Amino acid sequence: MTERARRWVDEDDVALLDALHVNPRASFEQLGTALGVSAVTAARRWRRLTEAGQAWISSVPGPHLPLAGALFEGECVPGQVQATAAALTALPQVFSVHLTTGTNDLYALVVAADAQILARLLLEDLPRVPGLLRVRTSVMTQMFSGARWRLGAISRQQASEIQTGEEDPRSDTPTPQGLDDFEQALFLALQDDGRAGYRDLAAVLGRSEQSVKRRLGMLVRRGQLSFRTDFVRPEGGWRAQIALWLRVPDEQLHEIGTQLGDWPQTRVCAAMVGSANLFTTLQLHNLQELSGVLSRVRDTWPAVHVGDRQLVLRSAKSWGRVLDADGYAIDVVPVNPWASPASAP
Repeated sequence: MTERARRWVDEDDVALLDALHVNPRASFEQLGTALGVSAVTAARRWRRLTEAGQAWISSVPGPHLPLAGALFEGECVPGQVQATAAALTALPQVFSVHLTTGTNDLYALVVAADAQILARLLLEDLPRVPGLLRVRTSVMTQMFSGARWRLGAISRQQASEIQTGEEDPRSDTPTPQGLDDFEQALFLALQDDGRAGYRDLAAVLGRSEQSVKRRLGMLVRRGQLSFRTDFVRPEGGWRAQIALWLRVPDEQLHEIGTQLGDWPQTRVCAAMVGSANLFTTLQLHNLQELSGVLSRVRDTWPAVHVGDRQLVLRSAKSWGRVLDADGYAIDVVPVNPWASPASAP
C-alpha cells in the first residue's frame, strides 16, 4: 500500500471532521457516541489524521475579540512567487498565504492587535518582503465567515449531541475587549493543538489546571476565543478554491455578507475597504461548479457585481499551518496578532 493510500480520507474520517467542525474540543466520548463508534476508535482516527498532517485544530479569535485585519495582494518577480510566499508565511501576523492565477500572484490575510500595528505592517513590513513588484491592500471591517464550516456528513441530531458542553459560546453576554498577558499566552499555546488538555496547558503556562480551565471557558463564552478545524480538503473531495472580489451596495453589505458567509462552499467572507467591498473564498468540488455559484450570486443579489476572480493554485499557509504542495500541514507558525512588527528582510 502506498503512502498516499494510507493517508486517504474516507467517509468515516469526514464524519469525524464534520463533528469536530461543530465542536472542535468535543471529548472523544461525545464524538464516539454521536458517530456510533467507541471513544477509542474516534481517538485513533483523529490521531492518524493529525500525525499525517491531514487535519488540525487551532485557536482563533472569537467574534468579540477586537482585532484589525487586512487582505494583502502582491505581484511578484517572475520565478520568485514561491520564495516570496515562504517569506510571508514566516511572519506571525500573516495567517494565510495563497498562490493564485491572475495579475496578482498571491494574496495573504493579515491580523494585528490594533489599527496602528496593522498600518505599519501594510505600509512598511510587508511591502519589503523580497520578490514583490507591486502590492495592493484592503482593510477588513467585518468578518462574516472564516472559522466554522459544515461538511454535511452528520445529522442535526448528531450535531446537537456534540455541541453541548461547558464551553458553549452562548452562555455569557459578549464583551468586546482585548486579552491580558495570560489570555494571550493561552491563545498562543492552543495554536499548535486546539484540543490540548488542561493539564498540558497548565504545564506550558505555569498555571493551575483549574485556572486554565476557568479562563478558557470564560473566553469562549464571551466570544473572545474560538477554535477552527482544518483538513486537507482535496482528499475529501473539495479540489478547487476560488477567490472572488465583489462590489455590493453599501446598504446591503451586512445582509449579503451574512448570507454568503453561511453558504456551505464559503471559507472566508469579509467586508473590505478597497476596490471591492466584499471578499470571499469558496471551496468547490471542481472548477465546473463555479458557473453555478456565480449564477446563484447573480440570481440571489442582482445588484452585486462580481469583479476579479482567481483560482488558488497552491496554499502555502492556512491559519498558521505551513502546508506542502499537496496541502498537508508540515509546520506551524503560530498566529500572533500581538507580535511587534519587525521589518521584513
